[in-house]
Formats: sequence, structure tokens, C-alpha cells
Amino acid sequence: MRSALLAIVEYLLGFLALALFAFLAFGSGPPTDEQLLFAFKVAAPVAVVELVVLWWRAAPANRLILGANLWLTAGGLAALLQQWWWLKGYQQFGEAGLFVAMALVGLATTAFSPTGFVAVIGPRRPVVLASLGLLAAVLLALWAAVQFRGDVKFAAVFPVIALSWLNRLLRRVVRRGQGASP
Repeated sequence: MRSALLAIVEYLLGFLALALFAFLAFGSGPPTDEQLLFAFKVAAPVAVVELVVLWWRAAPANRLILGANLWLTAGGLAALLQQWWWLKGYQQFGEAGLFVAMALVGLATTAFSPTGFVAVIGPRRPVVLASLGLLAAVLLALWAAVQFRGDVKFAAVFPVIALSWLNRLLRRVVRRGQGASP
């Protein structure tokens, strides 16, 4: 029970910056440019704090949260430094930009990290297979973000939740495959 509660708290805190951004940007309907700027400026420092916490933890960082927080941090820096060209790119990508950031983190960690995109310690082959499965799901989420652009629920919220649960499932499968408890 304690580990389940800890996992829920970690999940909620991990996506806190992204949830804050979504609330500030989309909480009152389609966002204006000013709402997006404000949301990035407020959520980016929270994302940086989350990145620092992830860095200090002994356990491998959740790569989905890492991708989301890097996306928010880049947007926050662009807003702070008035890099309108970067923000226009974010605007053109829409919700898909988030999944592009996650996919880039996924590619890098699958290729170069022993814990892969799923961030679990285990034999290399199962870690890579699970990471490739999660990466394929991120690409599916990217497709959904393009198809449902403008509908935040279907373009971002539901896919992020699904990816998070899939990540937990894949981590559990790799752990069970090596005889560890879930």
C-alpha cells in the first residue's frame, strides 16, 4: 500500500509543472498569446525544480517527465528571453511539440542509457524492447496530437496519462522478467 501511495504522489508531483501549464494556458478555453506566455513563465521554474529533484534522486528519472519538463523549460526560457521565433515554433507544433520532446528523450535514453527510455535497471535486451515499445507509444501520441490539434484533452491530456500508465506497466514487466517484485 505504501509503495502504491508513493507512486501516486511521485506521479502527481512529476507532472505538476505540466498540469500547472495546462491549467494556466487552457483553463479558460482556447489560450491567447498572453496566456501562453504567462503559463510558460510560471510553469518553467516549477519544471526546473522538478528537473533538479529528478537529477538528485538515486533512482533513474522518469523519462516522460524529463521530456515534458525540458519542453516547458525551453518554452519558459524563450518567453523570458523574448525569443518569439521559438515560441512561434511551439505554436505551430501545438500539443505535438510536447511529444516531440518526449520522443527525443526516448531516442537518446534508449540508445545511450543502460536503463533505457523506461528507466528501469535490468538486462539490456528487455530494457531496450520495453523502451522501443514506449517510444512507439510516444509516436502514436504524437500522431494523436496532430489529429486532435486544439482539443487539449485528446491531443495531450489523455495521451500523457496513457503513456504514464504504459511506462509503469513496461517497468513492471521488465522487473518481473528478472525475478524482482513489482
